[in-house]
Amino acid sequence: MTTARENGPTTALLGRARELLLRTMTFYRDDPRTAGWLRARLERLSEPLRMAVTGRVKSGKSTLINALVGAELAPSDPEERTQVNTVFRYAPEPGITVHTPHGGQQRMSVGELDAATIRDLQRWRPDEVARLVIESPSPGLQAITLIETPGVSSTAVKETGRSALAQILSEADAVLYLTRQPQQTDVQFLESVHELGVARRAPINTILALSRADEVATGDADSVEAAGRVANAYRDDPKIRSFVQYVLPVAGLLAQGGTTLGQAEFEALSELARLPRERLDELLLSADRFAGSRTPESVDAGTRRELLRRFGLFGLHRALAILGQGGIDHGRLRRSLLAESRIGELQEAVHLQFVERQEALRARSVLLAVDMALRANPRQGSGQLRGELDRLLANAHEWDELRVLSGLWSGQLSLPARLRAEAERLLGAHGDGAPARLGLTERAPARDIAERAGEAARRWRVLAADPLRDREHREAVWTVLRSCERLLATGGGQQRA
Repeated sequence: MTTARENGPTTALLGRARELLLRTMTFYRDDPRTAGWLRARLERLSEPLRMAVTGRVKSGKSTLINALVGAELAPSDPEERTQVNTVFRYAPEPGITVHTPHGGQQRMSVGELDAATIRDLQRWRPDEVARLVIESPSPGLQAITLIETPGVSSTAVKETGRSALAQILSEADAVLYLTRQPQQTDVQFLESVHELGVARRAPINTILALSRADEVATGDADSVEAAGRVANAYRDDPKIRSFVQYVLPVAGLLAQGGTTLGQAEFEALSELARLPRERLDELLLSADRFAGSRTPESVDAGTRRELLRRFGLFGLHRALAILGQGGIDHGRLRRSLLAESRIGELQEAVHLQFVERQEALRARSVLLAVDMALRANPRQGSGQLRGELDRLLANAHEWDELRVLSGLWSGQLSLPARLRAEAERLLGAHGDGAPARLGLTERAPARDIAERAGEAARRWRVLAADPLRDREHREAVWTVLRSCERLLATGGGQQRA
């Protein structure tokens, strides 16, 4: 797991947010429910970052979780069956813990995680099972914990109310929202997740994925590329970019198949690839034909049905096309499928936006919890805590830095190459300390740091005065300028939030 940095502005912001959380817990010490809820938020600071994976029904949540984890842990069904929130987290040994709505829990020790068992537990009603915790030694869970939710319009959400799911998402540090193609339902839901003042002040925790990119352009070979163009169009939509940092296409089923490709599957696919071209094209005309044909006998119908379930028709087309090039071994096929799925781009976005900047996200979660407690339980004397919260929000420059960085990384913002490289460095992309931000060695003397910071501030002050830039670019330039001024204000030492 990526560890928190010991120094730097985000750690300072998180420290102050934690202090406010502790004072709020003390303020509500006579309210066991509120104090316990806040204590749970405090305890989460020692755990890996938490990312909710959500979206509309059948948006591919389970499939994409498996692709991200690198193991087939989350069971999938032709119909939406998930009724309860399911947490997938790292542990040295596999295990399942069932949490009830009344605070009880039952741990099930298992030799290995069985998808059928998890599927049965996920079908329990929300008033019977509040949450499932699946523990796995999968390396993909060491840096980040994943939370699978019922679909946004599922029966479970309708029964408990959309606001309940929005609250669950607010308890996550980050959100990966999946959809086949953004619709008004998706936008409305994401807006509801960003209703509170803290969330509006720091819209830095959401990635939108077109998770079934292989279905764009009627499943043709260039479907994922077409989905990329659709994603770029949505990325530039002012409504969506107001609370989403990345819009990315990913072929979830292809990614899952590539990540978990076994040797037996590779051999079966290789056998199919050896069929005459005309016979193979005929077999791939439809899913029913591929699964139901009595031939070829070399790959029986049961194996073909399982390949279809694991890869989908698009994935089979791509896998067999790659194998048809000749000289393809198991590892190369796996890498090729992952590249075509574009899962790597999503993993990079999650790493850059969430894991690498997790202190900023943790501070956001802490302050969001304080905000929710003060709103839900106003009482005499809470005005002072509210004032401290408002001051922290007004001065949380680290969130502005992360917003600009994600805009540069995702393509929402564009700067000339030289300016972009300098902006990323000054915003802390390569380290939070003043020397790293200014491109100096770690032991650079204070005088050199001050001179370099002054030069950068003068340069970006000129850029900030350019009247030809649009509002978003002016705000980005002003954020970089403020970072320079903060470096100057500290006399060349470490930044303070």
